[in-house]
Amino acid sequence: MSNPNKTVAALAAQNKDFADLAIVTRGNLTESWHKGLAVMTGPDGKVVAHKGPAKRLIYPRSAIKPLQTLAMIRAGMKLSGAELTITSASHRGTDAHLDLVRAVLKHGDLSESDLQCPDGIRFNCSGKHAGFLLASKINGWETKDYLNPQSPVQRLVVEVLEEFSGEKILHTTVDGCGAPLHSMTTEAIARAIGKVAQTEPELVDALVANSWAISNKGVADAVFLDHGFLAKNGAEGVFVVGTREGFGICIKIADGNLRAAPLIAIKLMHENSLLSDDQYQEMKKLFSVPSLGGGVPQGEIIAL
Repeated sequence: MSNPNKTVAALAAQNKDFADLAIVTRGNLTESWHKGLAVMTGPDGKVVAHKGPAKRLIYPRSAIKPLQTLAMIRAGMKLSGAELTITSASHRGTDAHLDLVRAVLKHGDLSESDLQCPDGIRFNCSGKHAGFLLASKINGWETKDYLNPQSPVQRLVVEVLEEFSGEKILHTTVDGCGAPLHSMTTEAIARAIGKVAQTEPELVDALVANSWAISNKGVADAVFLDHGFLAKNGAEGVFVVGTREGFGICIKIADGNLRAAPLIAIKLMHENSLLSDDQYQEMKKLFSVPSLGGGVPQGEIIAL
């Protein structure tokens, strides 16, 4: 019988390589710290900058939804605009979002009852599930097992992930929505999102033009899209950015809190000449979260 204490110790040992990424100040003292991993890859796929090991395995969660959408497109899914965007979304369940999910289902004569995500259409990944179903229906694939890792649509997702990341998928588990979830290195995720941003203009153009549908107005990934960058957040502190030139960024916040991730991303971009001084300051204002005391700022989040 295995020793549970040794198992816990082994899991805890995985956390020793996280780097300091951001601090939260209050009254001239550091009140909180955000540790994690941050990596940038260039158009050639090579690592340009990193904090913490670039080859550390993580779960990308919803940050790779644009790549899952790309797999749907390769399967023959022909959507555009906001309907295409909702298949990459972690939506907020507004009427407008749900109408888009219903529209995707309608293209395949599918119904809400075909969705296998928790809470059905209101689950924030329902657009992705609708896309999986539509891609399956178009090809005559069984729709009842579209979440099975061995189903044709999920095998195609793995092919796309491996092609764009340049790494093999070696471990798979289950995401919160019930879909297969594949572990990837932070370097591989950054490389993949940068390559999508560089080589898939129709998909990126749709996301940029319909940023509200990816999550909601004012949410970090939507703000990056409004500035022309491919971006997507994921659960447990994952955030990715891709540029049209092919640069990719993957950030993983160790404590799972995303509040510092956008600031870390723009600092990394500014340090590597992907944002001008004016662009950096403009976006920094949008993402700065003050530490309030009596309604008055007493400190801030600072990317290191």
